[in-house]
Amino acid sequence: MLTEDEAQKVAETFLQEKYFNSKIHFHNNQLVIQSNAQVYQLHGEMVMQSHGAFDQFIIGKTANKYLFKIEIDAQESYVLNYELI
Repeated sequence: MLTEDEAQKVAETFLQEKYFNSKIHFHNNQLVIQSNAQVYQLHGEMVMQSHGAFDQFIIGKTANKYLFKIEIDAQESYVLNYELI
């Protein structure tokens, strides 16, 4: 079974593959039972990198910040679900 740190690493790797060079910060994590499976529910904030050099002047700095929820199967070490909020 995964530890909380290992679950965070799985989540971070998954999110980095989808949102390259994002900065990911975890805020609230818990291990729960869902349908007889142990699942880590991880919550946090992700800051995505701007795509253009002038984006930082046109778009506010908070425009690239997103909250996320991601669920990791603690036994099988894979992402069950994720959502940007």
